[in-house]
This record gives sequence, C-alpha cells and structure tokens, in this order.
Amino acid sequence: MCRWMAYSGDPILVEDLLFRPKHSLIDQSLHSRLGATTTNGDGFGIGWYGDGPVPALFKSVDPAWNDQNLREIASQVRTPLFFAHVRASTGTPVQRTNCHPFRHGRWLWMHNGALRGFHETKRELLGAVDSSLYADIEGSTDSEALFFLALTFGLVDDPFAAVSRAVGFVEKVGRSHGVGRSGADDGGDDGRGVRVGVPVFQRGEVAVAVLLDQGGESAGAAS
Repeated sequence: MCRWMAYSGDPILVEDLLFRPKHSLIDQSLHSRLGATTTNGDGFGIGWYGDGPVPALFKSVDPAWNDQNLREIASQVRTPLFFAHVRASTGTPVQRTNCHPFRHGRWLWMHNGALRGFHETKRELLGAVDSSLYADIEGSTDSEALFFLALTFGLVDDPFAAVSRAVGFVEKVGRSHGVGRSGADDGGDDGRGVRVGVPVFQRGEVAVAVLLDQGGESAGAAS
C-alpha cells in the first residue's frame, strides 16, 4: 500500500513537513513501523500550487529517501497547498506515469489502496471514462482510472458527489465480475482547498467522509 500526506494553510517550505518531522513521510517510506508494507520504494511524487495557472508536479521512480533532487526542491518550494505520495506498487509497473499525484487541469489526485479485481474490470471501467478525457490517461494504475472516472462523473462541479458516483460505479462493475469488497483513501485538490474522501465499499453502500474543504489549515496523512 502507498502513503500520502496533504497540507493546506499558510505558505510553508515543503521540507518542513516532508523531511523534518521525526516520523515524516520520507522516514515512513524507508522503515514503516505500521501498515501493510515496511517500505514504499516504488517511486514518489509531490504536487503543489504556486503562481502558475496549474499545479506543478515532480515525480520519480527512485525511492523518495534517496533522491537528492527532491531534497533540493523541498528546501526551496514554499506553498500554501501541496500533496506528497510514496508508492508501494500493488501490481502495476514501476514507472513515472504511475506515480502519484495525478493531474488534470487544476486538479491533483492521489490514492492509497487498491481496486480489487482491477485486472478483470479494467476494460469496463476505462470504457466508462468520457471520450474527451480518455486520451489524457497516461499510466496504467487503478488510482488514475478512479480519478478519471471521478472527472467523468462531475468532479469539477461537485467533488464529493462525483467521487461517490465513481466509487459506486466501481463497486457495481466489480459485483458483475464477482469481485468482493475494495477500499481506498483518495485525495483531490483544485487549488482552493484539499478535499479528501474516504470511500467505503460495503454491500452496495458508499460513504464519503470529508476531512477538509474550502480552506482552513490541515496536515494529514493516510497509510
């Protein structure tokens, strides 16, 4: 499983949260004391909002704890809003296009977990992505597929309803293929504030818990 963190608040140096805390995300990526995996060395990514019209990304397939460029960037980037993600692949290739966060327009998206039975349901799930969005899918992960389903179901206009619809659709397709329960933590952001949903898949019902929306200050991590 992956690990991620999100920050929204007063402008801060990325390294202040990414590297300096005793149990920072980078520390956890190398020797986790809790969680399904002890290391998250299958790539990393950070995304942040600055002066430009769209968020910036820096991603690599190298382990986060061993990337000097990440340390250099983190010591210089000051931002009021950023995502960070360290990856432990659940089966898809270790390549840059499969590293989180994913970006579309002003939106960033990251995910921890797995869509159970994705290999069997992938064709039907991706077939439901709007044709105007499909060509922008770069990688092969279930995480990016879920992002583009959420975009298809109206993420830009109503983030929470769109994520709920996307999760419901994934579960519906899974049931049709005999796939059991799945679970995930998802984070989405359009530059106005972090929106985090925790979809729960259980017997056809979907619950979405909101941690932060439209401003305020928060720092969170999921593992």
